[in-house]
Amino acid sequence: MEKLEFFNKKVVSFYFVRHPEVENASLKVFNGLNDVGLSKKGLIQAQKLGDFFKDKSIKKIFSSPLIRCYRTAKIIQDLTNCELQTDNRLRERSFGIFELMSWQEIEKKYPNEASNFLKDPFNFKITNGESFFDVYNRVIYFLQNLDFEENILIVAHGGVNRVIIKYLMGLPDEKILSVSQDFACINNFLTDGNFFLAKIINGVL
Repeated sequence: MEKLEFFNKKVVSFYFVRHPEVENASLKVFNGLNDVGLSKKGLIQAQKLGDFFKDKSIKKIFSSPLIRCYRTAKIIQDLTNCELQTDNRLRERSFGIFELMSWQEIEKKYPNEASNFLKDPFNFKITNGESFFDVYNRVIYFLQNLDFEENILIVAHGGVNRVIIKYLMGLPDEKILSVSQDFACINNFLTDGNFFLAKIINGVL
């Protein structure tokens, strides 16, 4: 266990990953709550994540219930033999009328909504969907109830991971889209439960 002098308590590793590549990745659409599965490449990436976490002493995995995350979490669980729990607060952002559309299609069909999204990406609420602010509130409520006494892994989505990073690093609202989260990326923070030290952001195996 890495030790840092300015931590007063036990230091643990907090990991969170984005699910691997999905079946419709080539379409470059907003999946949101669409329950798409992993592609063949995604399954290989999930196995690599499992291999990575085999020796990281993970005690508990929390996963979005959407299949692209849960399938990944199960593969990791099989290789780490730790507890797995799903939580609806970790599901992806609901993109409402944007779901299953590419950005080009959105700009063409919903030009006003697309413009407003770019002007205020954190607070803009998509019709029939959520804003990043909505996602932030449910995800941070989940985080604030975690007991950081052991190494934890979260398997979630790009939008969820972005709000976690924003929260832990105190990023301003307008920087929400400035954080890249690639398929199967790894994020790692060391924490004593109060202070969070970034070690890896968007790391790819």
